[in-house]
Amino acid sequence: MSGWGSMAARAGLVVVSAAVLAPACSLGSGTGSCSGTLNLPDCWQGPYDMHPDFFAAVPSSNGSMQIRIQHGGDNETFSDGLMILIDDVGEVRGDPTSSGASRPSLLGRSLVVTLPPGVTPPGVPITPRPTPAIVHATLYLDATCRTQNDALYAVDSCTNTMATLSCPGPSATAVDGGDGSSLIEAGPVTEGGAAGEGGSSMEAGAQEGGGGDGGSGVPAVGQSTIVFNNLFNGNPNESDASKRLTDATFDFYLADPREICSGGLGPPPPCRAHLSGNFRFYFERGRPAQPFP
Repeated sequence: MSGWGSMAARAGLVVVSAAVLAPACSLGSGTGSCSGTLNLPDCWQGPYDMHPDFFAAVPSSNGSMQIRIQHGGDNETFSDGLMILIDDVGEVRGDPTSSGASRPSLLGRSLVVTLPPGVTPPGVPITPRPTPAIVHATLYLDATCRTQNDALYAVDSCTNTMATLSCPGPSATAVDGGDGSSLIEAGPVTEGGAAGEGGSSMEAGAQEGGGGDGGSGVPAVGQSTIVFNNLFNGNPNESDASKRLTDATFDFYLADPREICSGGLGPPPPCRAHLSGNFRFYFERGRPAQPFP
């Protein structure tokens, strides 16, 4: 299972499909930052700085790629880090399709980052999106939290944790906001229908529907985005340094998608983290830890 699949499974999300990643990955050197705020009552509340110093890319034969930025080079299960999955590297770079058809480059554009189309919390139906996002991100906090379910996911909208969310039906569910202090910066309000409706565009600002307050009167805040200025083309044997460079900036609003009303009706989940930063590194193929037949 891919890194995304294992993270989603650990957090109890339903995984419909997962990319099979090749064993070739980069060595970890590069530069970057990742800081913001966390509001996890059982772990961390307040300012947070990951201080990433490990940067890796794992390309796949199907055109997808996983990027990992992390503090330290230890295994993910003992570290804090961000795992970013790109469904189609060629689409972001604007490379021709396998049939030779040209397509526009998305480099330098703000791309919306959400859950993959086939990943939903248990009991929430999968809703088709006309233009699904092609970039997805997971925050894991195994060094800071050391708890079983410590993964948060970049979402296209979430609600301020100060709010009390009213679920449809005879009862209302209050979201635990920790110590009552608001640790998430308010972002642009996303207007639309109930959570799970509409779709997430590949480019920020072009979103139609989705997000919103779900009829609860609680406005949604934030939209996770990333801008790739350069992106490694996914060829582990690439000799051109310019095609091995990955350079990006991001602004992520992260949540636990399971913190929603039953069946996914009602407002989006509460924001549990807001992190922004950047990373820049060249892919350099490393050696496997042991030989394979």
